[in-house]
Amino acid sequence: MIDDHDATHVALIEDDVVLTYGELRDRVASARARLAAAGVGAGDTVVLGAGNEIGFVVASFAALGLGARPAPINPYAPPAEVRRKIEPLGGAVMVIGEVAPHLLADDEGYGLPVITTNDLSGAGDAPAIIEVGAEEPAFLLSTSGVSGKPKVAVLTHGGMAWVQQSVIGDGPEQLTADDIALGVLPVAHVLGLNLALLATLRAGGAVVLQRRFDSATSLELIRRHRITMVVGAPPMWHRWAVSEESSDAMASVRFARSGAAALRPATVDRLERVYGVRIKQGYGLTETSAVVTTGRGFDAPVTSVGRALPGVEMVVVDDDGAPVDIGDVGEVVVRTPGCFAGYLGDPESTEMVLTEDGWLWTGDLGVLDDDGFLHLVDRVKDIVIVSGFNVYPAEVEDVLMHFPGVRAAVVVGRAHGVTGETVVAHVSGDVDEAELDAWARSQLASYKCPTSYLRVDDVPETSTGKQLRRELKS
Repeated sequence: MIDDHDATHVALIEDDVVLTYGELRDRVASARARLAAAGVGAGDTVVLGAGNEIGFVVASFAALGLGARPAPINPYAPPAEVRRKIEPLGGAVMVIGEVAPHLLADDEGYGLPVITTNDLSGAGDAPAIIEVGAEEPAFLLSTSGVSGKPKVAVLTHGGMAWVQQSVIGDGPEQLTADDIALGVLPVAHVLGLNLALLATLRAGGAVVLQRRFDSATSLELIRRHRITMVVGAPPMWHRWAVSEESSDAMASVRFARSGAAALRPATVDRLERVYGVRIKQGYGLTETSAVVTTGRGFDAPVTSVGRALPGVEMVVVDDDGAPVDIGDVGEVVVRTPGCFAGYLGDPESTEMVLTEDGWLWTGDLGVLDDDGFLHLVDRVKDIVIVSGFNVYPAEVEDVLMHFPGVRAAVVVGRAHGVTGETVVAHVSGDVDEAELDAWARSQLASYKCPTSYLRVDDVPETSTGKQLRRELKS
């Protein structure tokens, strides 16, 4: 992906560091030697506790060049969550970036040799790049199964590359080597990884990395670097829409894309009025390497997330799997070249969502209109989406249940004007709320932590003891 581009052309910008493709290739080769010296080989997993930084990109390409599988995790998560995330990965090593020095302080250890991104060099000659097939695993990304329990999706080289090429496109809206993308969506998220970062690098363009989102800083980066492509989640676009920055902040932007959840029409309209940019919404999942539909190339209704990409089959079906009529609500089912290979080590969950002939049951409810535009309605699954990130209720509930005095805990999502949804915990038991919240924050990433705790005497259950989250939603 990075080997065919002009060595003098800029690939990455992070703060005051500007890295050309030639320099990036040199760093990747050195890192490949370092990982190989640490015992990483084909088929191994390299856990990446690094964020939107040059070290993440270098470590990722170095691992891929060895035939290994990079597995990004949230670098801002507390060590307790990191241990839970890496357990099913079976990693060979863990690479920790500059944004996550706290991960080095884990007293219990992760059970893996740890390498920092500052130590990815000086290990001798780099081994030759291993060529792998399109069907082979590439990145391993956290996602959910039908139960809402965290899973690890195996994305393939071919599936990710197909989506990248679809994002690049052709004609007047083609992404080229002259384009500059804002890399602010977290690279542990499939949108930030496959669209903002990898698609741009495949096209030979440059990516300006921003470690953590701040609306004023990102707008300044867009203005200063004349950024042409911005991919954001709805909460980011909302914050830009209400920003006090001048209206010329996005004058250079020719690609404005939103994903992870549907944007509110009022936000779309305000962005167009203030900045002159028309957002092209899309829809996809981690399991589809990020994209199923796109609004690019046509004037899509503001309430839709676009049409299926060329090459993607999409139907909306009822509970029996039969296609519903145009305008009726049903589950979105797709067949796409970008589809994942399955959930790591979990064939049962894979079979629940992926048929033998390649149809993926997304768990999302939608409506197709007469022109083929998809309008999202709701989700079948109980996942809570906070700022575009999946929060799995089962994971949060498990943490809360480990706190002394908690008899039962049920976690649901509640609508929020900025983050889309927020996490609400219904808890029964004799506990101090402040102490329970402190415990949750020591175990979970901040976006997963409940923003409110509601005391209940009992939680609703089925006859088999399964908690009914939907009865607690409001």
